Amino acid sequence: MRILITGAAGFVGMELVKSLLADGHEVVALDRVEGGLKSIQDPKLKVFIGSVEDYELVKKAAEGVDVTIHSAWSFAEKAAETFKVDVVGYINVLEACVEQKVKHFLFPDSTVAYGKPVKIPIPEDHPLMPEESRAPVYALTRVVTCKLNEIYYREKKLPYTIFRFWWSYSDERIPGGTLRKLIDSALKGEALEAPSEAGGSVLYTGDLVKAFKIAMLNEKAYGQVFNLASFYITWKELLEMVVKLSNSKSTIKLVPEQEWKGPAFMTGRWLLDISKVSNVLGFKVDEGSAKRRFEQSLSNTIKARKEALGL
Repeated sequence: MRILITGAAGFVGMELVKSLLADGHEVVALDRVEGGLKSIQDPKLKVFIGSVEDYELVKKAAEGVDVTIHSAWSFAEKAAETFKVDVVGYINVLEACVEQKVKHFLFPDSTVAYGKPVKIPIPEDHPLMPEESRAPVYALTRVVTCKLNEIYYREKKLPYTIFRFWWSYSDERIPGGTLRKLIDSALKGEALEAPSEAGGSVLYTGDLVKAFKIAMLNEKAYGQVFNLASFYITWKELLEMVVKLSNSKSTIKLVPEQEWKGPAFMTGRWLLDISKVSNVLGFKVDEGSAKRRFEQSLSNTIKARKEALGL
């Protein structure tokens, strides 16, 4: 199979590239930067350097492709920029897929599209309320692109599948500025705070990759949105792990959410209902293994922060 991955040098993109190449697929990688792609020496990998804003480049990259996984996203904060790059870029990829007769379009999406949990656990039919989100403009772009998939499937016969998750981690690291700041505080022995009862369903990238593989060219996945998660963790539990793994003397204080003044990312109870992906696609996770991998990844991330801080 020939698979186009946009944003291929990113956190999720690189995991997909390496795993799909290992399975023997041909991979076409498109990204603004070469990044870790330059270290991959595989004749089945073809790399295009450029932006999804460049329609002609996207169309060229999509030639002969069976499946497209659109992982590119700028995470720009200004509305004008994110709509110009992310929404227009999304349309370019959809149009190129239609023109090049790509059979299936897949997208790793964010739970930010839900806005604010009003049903727990959160099902896929949860209302999309970007105006209630911690990042309203970002959430709005996610809702717009979701609706674009529905339109292109109905009007241009391009099947799509969306996987929606809260926060992901790999074997090597756990990304995110919020976590980095918490780890830095723990390494300095500073007091740590978290909103009480808040937490979320984290996703191991290996499980995400597995879900993509199950879904590709699978008619059961066409036109579907699936929540994905490996296990649920509270911020209290996460901070306790940080303190333990960093040998920190930090204390942990839980704050009622209505009084919380810290990062908006730490608010809410993002417990995802993943029964749909299990029932429809037969997707299963090994929660025990995922938790062990998370702890090791957190240990790796703490070690990296120690080195960055010169500790």
